[in-house]
Amino acid sequence: MNETPPIPESIGYKKLNKLLCNAKKDLQGLKDTENENQSLELESKLEKSLEHWLSVSNELIKNIRSDKEYLSTLKEPNALLALGAMEAHINMAIQALKASQSED
Repeated sequence: MNETPPIPESIGYKKLNKLLCNAKKDLQGLKDTENENQSLELESKLEKSLEHWLSVSNELIKNIRSDKEYLSTLKEPNALLALGAMEAHINMAIQALKASQSED
């Protein structure tokens, strides 16, 4: 078997430099750094997308609430029910997003 040589009590600069030059690179450490950078980029993209979604959702709810005259002219009661259900679901999604952000 291949035994590990004993650790010397002291080492000279030249020998230490030679060992450093001949040492294999830590590829796992590089991969971890790359993965961390990719993870941060994805998190940043997600945050931007969520901010955009929140803005658009709030604007949509505001428009639905302000156009009550137009909505009352709709002939189909199912259309009104569908819009009400959509508004409720968007509000629940906004609350869920705010709750998840407050945990961070």
